[in-house]
Order: sequence, then structure tokens, then C-alpha cells
Amino acid sequence: MAQPLFGQPRAVVEAALPRREPVDCPICGVPPVPFAIDYQGFRLARCSRCGLELHSPRPPADDLARALYTDEYHRAHEATVSPVQRAMFGRQLDRLERLTGHRGDLLDVGCGAGAFLRFASERGWRVFGMDIVLSPLAAGSATGLWRGPLESIDFGDRKFAAVRFNQVLEHTPDPLVQLRRARELLDEGGVLLVAVPNLAGVSARIKSWQSRLGLKRHRWRHYAAVHHLWFFTPRTLARLMVVAGFGVTLRETPMPAPRGRFATAVTMYRRLLESWGLGSLLDIYAKAVPAP
Repeated sequence: MAQPLFGQPRAVVEAALPRREPVDCPICGVPPVPFAIDYQGFRLARCSRCGLELHSPRPPADDLARALYTDEYHRAHEATVSPVQRAMFGRQLDRLERLTGHRGDLLDVGCGAGAFLRFASERGWRVFGMDIVLSPLAAGSATGLWRGPLESIDFGDRKFAAVRFNQVLEHTPDPLVQLRRARELLDEGGVLLVAVPNLAGVSARIKSWQSRLGLKRHRWRHYAAVHHLWFFTPRTLARLMVVAGFGVTLRETPMPAPRGRFATAVTMYRRLLESWGLGSLLDIYAKAVPAP
């Protein structure tokens, strides 16, 4: 199994990924302005118009796929649902069921080892999955499984009541292409769920200030730029979804439920951050807006 590049020294990363190419903001179509270089040599940039942050210039998509997304990318433990995942999956399905009004066909983009597919199926959804690295562990977890980029898969006439991107959109070469394809695949009244790390969360904000002030040994490590290509806040992700033809229905910044001795006190703190949009995760639910 190839050694993962995350956490490796800059020289190792540059030897594995020597090429770089510039990327424009998918919302505004303009070149971003560089603001930092992380500890592995990856360049972080920000659109001067909308504020979207991205990795640019970055390794070409084919190079990243070859170096990162091998057949060993998904691990065996990812096929089971942990207690934290059970709470997260249940919350997401609660929202999808309320917004769609039923349990129908659901496409999980980046389904990995199939843990969510099994959970949703047990709950009554008819589930389908796709991934650029489709793990054998996902076999038997869904009505249909596909391997490859979302935009290249032929689903025939099939439409879905819900399309879910969970910690996936930030990895894709062009998130606008992904969202527009998802719009084509939704039933009338269908719901899109996009869940990503929240760059505006309090934890990310603190780590960013530490990086700016040189207080972190591995500066900007929390961006995980070796495989995260886009870094979203509630505002920039919502704006991207609007450009893709969606209207935002619900926006949340959840944090994992605490356990242990101080769970009650931590729960109060967690709920406060969530109410202020400062949680560590960002979930946005949206519906397609009719074309003018």
C-alpha cells in the first residue's frame, strides 16, 4: 500500500506531485489572489470578489487521482457505522425526509465503503452510490453502484429524491460541474445535501490565526490542501450553490455530540457555536430553482 502524502515532508510531496496548474474561481471566473503557502508547499489563494478560498496553482486532477485515490484509499473500518456517524447520518436523513416529504431514491456521491448506504437502506431509502474509488466493501449495500466521476456516469432516465455530497465536494476538481450535474439528476422537489468542513468554524479560525502568526509548526495543516482543493464558508458555499441553480433551504454548522464526564457542559458550548454558524462542519440543503 502506498504511503499517504498527508503529513509527509514537502520534499516527498513535491517529488510525488511535481506539476502545478492555475485554477480560477468557479463562482466569479477570475484568478484568485495567493495568501499563503502551507508546510507541504501547497499554495492557498482567495477570490478577491466572492472570498472563496482554493488551492491554486495545484497539481492536475489526473496527478492527484494517481497519487492519492488508489484502490487502497478506503479502509475496512469505514464499512461500519460508528456512534458519531450514526448520529450524523440520522440527523441528515431527518432533514432530507422532512424536506422531500418521503423516503425515495437517494444517490450518495462519494459513497466510499458504503456505511451510509447501509444505514439509509435500513431506514427505508432506496439507495444508490458512486465513487471514483469504489471499494469492494460497498458491494451489496445499494440497489446500484457506479465507479467514476459523477459527470461522466450515465444514469439513464433515473432521477433521485435526494443527492448527497458528504465531505466530498471539497475534493472535486470543479465543484460547479458537480453541482450542476446533481441538479440534472434530482426529481422535481428533490433535495441536494452538501456537507463540507466549515472554514468559518471557530476551530478553523483559531488555527488560521496561529498559522498567520507563525505559532504552528505545520502551518495551514488544517486546510489539508494535499487533497482538499476548495475551502468553504457558509456564505461561499451557498453562493456556489445559487450559481449552480439551487435555492438554499436549510443551513447548519453541526459539531459531533460530546461524550464523557463533561458532556453536559460541552453540549451547551457546542449548541452555542452551532447557533452562531461556528461549528466545525457545514451542511447545506437546497432545492433546484426553475430555470428562467
